[in-house]
Amino acid sequence: MGTMSRDEKQLNCIYVSDSDFGKQIDGYLKSSKKNILFKDIKDKTVSETQWHEILDAIDAEVKDLLDFSLIDNLDKNSCFSSSDYIKIIENNPEAFRGAIIINGDNTSHVTAATQVLEYFDVDSAGLEKTFNSEDIVTKQTTDKDSFI
Repeated sequence: MGTMSRDEKQLNCIYVSDSDFGKQIDGYLKSSKKNILFKDIKDKTVSETQWHEILDAIDAEVKDLLDFSLIDNLDKNSCFSSSDYIKIIENNPEAFRGAIIINGDNTSHVTAATQVLEYFDVDSAGLEKTFNSEDIVTKQTTDKDSFI
C-alpha cells in the first residue's frame, strides 16, 4: 500500500505554482471537472518515501525531474544519491521540471501543459469519421459522451 492518495475522481498535482509551467498547468487542471489536490513543493515538502513511490510509478530517477540550468554549481553530470537529489529539490524547488500528476493508478511526469488533456475523460464516441461533404456530429449522443 502506497503513501499517496489515489482516487479516480481526484487529480493530485505536485508542482511549483509560481513557475511559468505551474501557472499553465493550474488552468488546465481546473478545467478538468475533477477534484484537484495541488501540492506546491515550494510551500509543502514531499516526503522521501513519497518521492520514491512516485519515481517507481513513473520509472524515473530524481535527477530526471531537475532543470540543472537553474541550480548553481550543479550539472546533469553530477553524481549524487537519490536522497541527495531530493534534498536538492527541497532547497531549489524552482529547478523542479514539470509536474507530477496522480490519478488513480496512473502517475505521470508531465513537462507540457497539454499532456494534462489525457486526464479530461473526453469521449470521442459521438464523433464519426465522415467525408468533407457530411456534417460532423458534435453533440452528445449518449449520457456518457463528454465534450470540451
